Amino acid sequence: MKRLPLLTAVVALVAALLPSLPAQLLGLALAGATVLLAEPRSFPTRAVLHSVLLAATAAGATALAVAWSMGLQRGAYVGLTVFLRLLALLLVTTVASRRLDADDLHLLAARLHLPRLGLALGLALNSLPHLAEAGRDAWIALAVRSRRRRPRLRHLPRLAEVLLAHTARIAEEATAAAALRGHSQLFRPLLGATPVPPVVAVVGRSGTGKTPLLLRCATVLAERGYPLYGFVQPALSENGQKVGFEVLDLRTGRRALLARRVGLEHGQHGTQFQFEREGFALARAAVEAGPPRGLLVVDELGPVELRGGGHWPAVHRALSRRTPAVVVIGLRRHLLAAFLAELGAEAVTVVDVGMGDAAEAAVLQAVTAAFSSGVELPPGCTRGNRTELE
Repeated sequence: MKRLPLLTAVVALVAALLPSLPAQLLGLALAGATVLLAEPRSFPTRAVLHSVLLAATAAGATALAVAWSMGLQRGAYVGLTVFLRLLALLLVTTVASRRLDADDLHLLAARLHLPRLGLALGLALNSLPHLAEAGRDAWIALAVRSRRRRPRLRHLPRLAEVLLAHTARIAEEATAAAALRGHSQLFRPLLGATPVPPVVAVVGRSGTGKTPLLLRCATVLAERGYPLYGFVQPALSENGQKVGFEVLDLRTGRRALLARRVGLEHGQHGTQFQFEREGFALARAAVEAGPPRGLLVVDELGPVELRGGGHWPAVHRALSRRTPAVVVIGLRRHLLAAFLAELGAEAVTVVDVGMGDAAEAAVLQAVTAAFSSGVELPPGCTRGNRTELE
């Protein structure tokens, strides 16, 4: 925003917050001037007019609710002041959202010595288009399911539930993306002062074969006598379609259902899956029951774990109480930098599942090379130099 529109916007907000009715009228007038100054060419367009109409409708509905709750005499005056204040605020924020982006908000907050607030506001602003897209998709899905042009009113709570779940998921992904750009203010340290053992990270996009690769490597390493423990999450399929996931305990062979596909309408956390406690319980038992200085395998860590949720509490306890000699983890490639930065890992080997047949040999070589000298290697195992495979 240029200086003059910015100045009028600030004065409009200050005037709208004053208790005097003339001051609030002045604030509304200045808010309108801000719209004209910031959008001189696009004001007559339908998009801008729709934004103004939406702001007026929202302010009017809120004012009517306030007036109704306070009675006719006093409520009329209070409702009018609420309407003027909200309309001025919504007009200014509408213009700001069209003129500012996340980097602008972050820079402004940094100048005010509020970097954490600026990052949060910027991420929220960048998440709005994704949330709007999720709302549109959910609306269409509800309409198709009800076989109507538009969903019924009784379907709106389900729509709200889907939007809330998508909001949480988008927030997780946006925060992870911010970490990749070096903005780590929204993260809390995952391990604190806990020493991090050597890490072998198997990376790739979703559905590219990370879990089968980890399972093959775990089988070979267990046959060689390594003290291996942890879990993987194989997909469950019916008639060639993925219908869910299960947790497989690599030490005991026990299995438990982790997630099953139920559709977007009934899914949890903005997904098409419903998650089961039994799966998380087995994963927790798998990582906590391993031997000290063993070989821990975890498949996989995602945005939820990056924020300290999901499987992370169990993995954290395993790393803190029974520090493994080596950790092998499955990750989506775009989360690799954020995870390694938060873990504070220094000895890292990265193996891309896209390497094909060479990926399995690379993982086995990396584990052998990184395994601690404090653990007795089984017969036939040799140590090698650390390599980093991108």
